[in-house]
This record gives sequence, structure tokens and C-alpha cells, in this order.
Amino acid sequence: MATETAPVFNEVALLFKSLHKPGDPLVLTNIYDEASTNAVISLNETTPHLVKALATTSYGIANTFSVPDGSLTFNQNLAAIQKIAPLARSANLPLTVDLQDGYGEFLEQCVHRIIYAGAVGANIEDSYSEKDFSDGMDSLRSVEESAERIRLSIKYAADIGLPDFVVNARTDVMRLEPIPEGWTREMMIQESVKRGKAFLDAGATCVFVWGRGVGQITKEEVKLLVKEFEGRLAVKLPTGNGRLSVKELAGLGVCRISIGPSLYGKDMHALRNKAERILMGDHHWNEGD
Repeated sequence: MATETAPVFNEVALLFKSLHKPGDPLVLTNIYDEASTNAVISLNETTPHLVKALATTSYGIANTFSVPDGSLTFNQNLAAIQKIAPLARSANLPLTVDLQDGYGEFLEQCVHRIIYAGAVGANIEDSYSEKDFSDGMDSLRSVEESAERIRLSIKYAADIGLPDFVVNARTDVMRLEPIPEGWTREMMIQESVKRGKAFLDAGATCVFVWGRGVGQITKEEVKLLVKEFEGRLAVKLPTGNGRLSVKELAGLGVCRISIGPSLYGKDMHALRNKAERILMGDHHWNEGD
């Protein structure tokens, strides 16, 4: 039985939930430490209200601990969240965090502790964090178990005074590589739809369908998912030439767009490149900044 109450008002969760508008999506540039958080927050100094909320990436946080994403412990994740949350609070920005799969049997404790830290929402995925995506459907929890975990996470939040806790329910069907034997692309999309609808029925604010490689969702698939979820679709902003832009995704009717681990990757690539140029004696290493 929880004896503490949430340190953030439910009004903050309601505000965060209200930002998920089909056709006018919330755009999140995921952060992973204090420096990246401050960098994103500072954008509001030059362009007020450009940044509407903050979201963490477990991949980026894991790398700050020099561990693979799937090996990130909850205590490590929480330690990073506890450093980021005060910055979000000072900037009057809602914070949502990447809770991976909810950490198994410790879901209740995890939900409570991230809320006590200052979060008003979380990503919860239907895959097992400790597995990769090569075991076919065995890489994923069942629809029923996943939906129940979403329902419980919202209940656990309500128990401590945050009934409008925002769950971005991620399904990883489209991340499975290779495609499970006997499955077609259409079957995988339909499985994503089935799971997504179950997650919405369980109380999720939106459904995050994340594909990669051959599973990268197409424009037509985005249209289908938007229709099936009545606009409550969250997507990762694709990287690379010819990919759908924020404007195009908004036009398709999604309600939320995030960058996931991509900013972390770009940040580290830029740092490595600059460091190499300095060490190689390049006098023009800072040109182009």
C-alpha cells in the first residue's frame, strides 16, 4: 500500500496528455543526461514554447553507464531520471520517461518511484528488455499480459494521486528481425493493430509503433494505423534521406513524434569527429559550427 503521494500535481499530467493532438502532434527530442536536458530546455529562451515537454531515452541513458540498452537496470535508469526531473520542474515542462518493459515483477515500485522523481508519463513496451528481437513472437509478451501491465501502471499511478498518468504503449512487432516464420508484412501490421487497440482499451494515451530496418513503417501503414487508432498513434521520426518529416507525419494525423536514441547517436558522432580532427592537428576543426 503506497503511503506517499505524487510530488507533481495531476494537472501536469493532464496538461501533458492534452498535448497529444492528432494532426498537431507533440514532438519530443529525447534527452539522456543533464547536459542534453539543459540544451533542449534552452531552446525556449530564444523561441518561447518551442519545447513543450521532455522525454528520456533509455538507450542514451544506458550509454552514459556504458551498458547496452537491454542491460540498463532500473536503479541506473532512475538515477538519471532523478537528475533530469528537477531541471524539467524548474523549466515548468512535463517529463515522461522511457521505462522499457516496466522491469518485470517490479512494475508497481518502478511506476511509483519515477512519479516520486517527477515524471508524469512513461513509455512501456511489450517486448522483453533482456531479449533481442530475433526470437520471433517469443521476444514479446502476450497481448493480454501487455495490456494488463498498462492497466496496472495507470492504477499504480492513480493510487498515489496521479490518475492521468500518460502511458505511451509501445509495440515492437515491427522490430522483429527476421520476420517470424510464416508471417507476412500485412500480418505484422494487423498484429500491431490488435495489440494497439488492446493497449488503448487498457488506458494508454497512445500507441507507439516502432519499426526498424525492414520493419520501418511506410506512409501507407502510418495512414492505416492512424485510422485504426483514431489518431492516437505515436511514431519515431525516421532518419535518413527520403524519410517522412515532422510536417508530413503531422499531415497524416499522428499525435506524437519522438526521435528516440537518434540524437544521442548524432551527438556522440559529432564529438568523436571533432576530437579526431583536433588530435590529428586540424586547425579548422571547428569550421561549420
